[in-house]
Amino acid sequence: MTSTSTDFKPTVEDFDQWTEKNDEEAFASIAQNYKVRHIIKGDVYWALVPGGRTYKLPLSMSIDDFTRLSNTSDDAESVEQLKRILSAFAGDKQAKALNGEPVQVVFNLLSDYGDAVVRAQGASLGKSNGSPASSPNMGV
Repeated sequence: MTSTSTDFKPTVEDFDQWTEKNDEEAFASIAQNYKVRHIIKGDVYWALVPGGRTYKLPLSMSIDDFTRLSNTSDDAESVEQLKRILSAFAGDKQAKALNGEPVQVVFNLLSDYGDAVVRAQGASLGKSNGSPASSPNMGV
């Protein structure tokens, strides 16, 4: 486990004085360290992770890929599907690079990418900006 506060050793008083507010502030600060940003060019999703590495993923994918990514039973399976898609779309080097990322970054990447795929799906079905992603496309 990697820690940036290796010189700090908590005392009993530190634990006694710790509050929910301290938790909220600490987790908000940590979340910034794992934030994933993205841009979209054409039908390609580009993610920038905190370490400076970029990942390239398709927004246009086959039904099989979409089903495999959506119907995973656990987090490990989701990560494996993401690596498979990365490998097929951007090469094995990117898929292998994902192994070195903090797990929080990988889960944030999965979440952000999943949201982008759903939004792209709505756009490709001709849904208006105001319609929910899960509503059927009624325009014929």
